[in-house]
Amino acid sequence: MINCRNCSFPRKFARYFDWRSDGTIISKDRVGTIAKIVFLPSGELESIFEKLAERMGISVEHFLIEAQKNIGKALLENLPIRYAKKLPANRFFRPQWLTKLLVRILIAKDIAGLGDGRISLDKYIPGKVLVIRFKNPCVVPLLVGSSLGIYESIEKMEGSNVEYGIEESDLVIKMTHGEGKRETEERLYLEKVTAGSGQLEYERCPTCNAPLLAANTFSWNLKEGIITNKFTGKREVVVSVQSVNALLRELEKELGEDVLDLIYEIQKEIQKKTLPGDIEKSKNFWKEYLLGLGVRGFGYPLSFQVENSTIRIEIGNAYNHVLYAAKIAAALEVINSCPSRLNWEVREAARSIFTIEV
Repeated sequence: MINCRNCSFPRKFARYFDWRSDGTIISKDRVGTIAKIVFLPSGELESIFEKLAERMGISVEHFLIEAQKNIGKALLENLPIRYAKKLPANRFFRPQWLTKLLVRILIAKDIAGLGDGRISLDKYIPGKVLVIRFKNPCVVPLLVGSSLGIYESIEKMEGSNVEYGIEESDLVIKMTHGEGKRETEERLYLEKVTAGSGQLEYERCPTCNAPLLAANTFSWNLKEGIITNKFTGKREVVVSVQSVNALLRELEKELGEDVLDLIYEIQKEIQKKTLPGDIEKSKNFWKEYLLGLGVRGFGYPLSFQVENSTIRIEIGNAYNHVLYAAKIAAALEVINSCPSRLNWEVREAARSIFTIEV
């Protein structure tokens, strides 16, 4: 992957990732917008749903896999290997040795560029089975979902079966033909992406137009498929906002608003552990904190008011309004060393107003 000669940002991502002035990131392909994305700390999403499963006694992993399928199908359409769909599904037109070569040459670097690890193909019998392996996997349910979406698209089928697990630190996914779409897949549809605008202004590279803050924040190791946040030293991964929102929408529909309150508390506690205890000493803390969330695609407030340990925010096209509010509340609680209360004035898909006070 070629980096910009001026800022060293990967030129491909400078071309296909659009950092918007509302603090979101839109992923584009040759035709137009395909997804809204966010850079998440490795393990954060898994921790949220693991803790949710512990407290509620149910696993939501299969929902996340189903929601991610359409992201995998959209990803395939942006990869050169998409043309394989036009070939008959037999060993003559799709020999295993050629498929392995195409995965290594045409897919591995793109997957690695999303921070998902390094993909390789273990076994492929057209029309029967596909087994793939991820070295340094990250967010396992999303990798499984994306893989199923790609497999179903390549094989031109509506449903598939999957077995997956960790073998010597590698994620191994075995996929076979299934009977048809599951009912949950129909409900876990992806919302249409809209490109928003706001008040955030980035200083941009004059050569590739990437935000210089993004170039200074993220470091890519394509050989290992790892993205590192230079400021925290922690691994991050590119995640589709739509698949996360589809899952939360389904959980709220099935379990009621109380489940969102629980997810809010879980996200807040996870976020608090990432913050240093002396953040109140920084005069520019909130400015830097909000900018850091924006450059990673979480969103950026239309208005932000702080008065007497109370914060009032209006935000438009956020990553997820509940999870965003939790990240703000976490910082406020660390600063004041006491619990906070959240009050929603407006909570809609494209706009929210909320107050957090201690």
